[in-house]
Amino acid sequence: MKKILLLFVVMLSMGMSLTIAGNGNGSGKLPFTVKPTNIGGELSQPSKAPILIPAVYLDGHTLSFDAAIEGCEVRLLDEDENVIFSDFIAISQTSLTLPATLSGTFELQIIRGNFIFYCEIEL
Repeated sequence: MKKILLLFVVMLSMGMSLTIAGNGNGSGKLPFTVKPTNIGGELSQPSKAPILIPAVYLDGHTLSFDAAIEGCEVRLLDEDENVIFSDFIAISQTSLTLPATLSGTFELQIIRGNFIFYCEIEL
């Protein structure tokens, strides 16, 4: 019984430390969800291969990422789903600064091929 309780306490403390590390200074890896694009009114065919979700980090108004989103479109949508910012990621580009005039909650979208990776961000 003591071993189970000790294991529970260790697992609980590990989970708490990961949460604290990810939220320390308002920056961290963004938790993307994926959906297929809707091109021409038809949904794209789902892939049988695993989908590689890009690693994108937000620090203030700056997005940081690796080569996984080269050539992708980055968009910000407001609460009415209007596109208020859009840009394309160039080859070898590793960061994108969002306009400093934007503040509030937005949906960040990264369009890559047949998929849209999206999450809510606070600026």
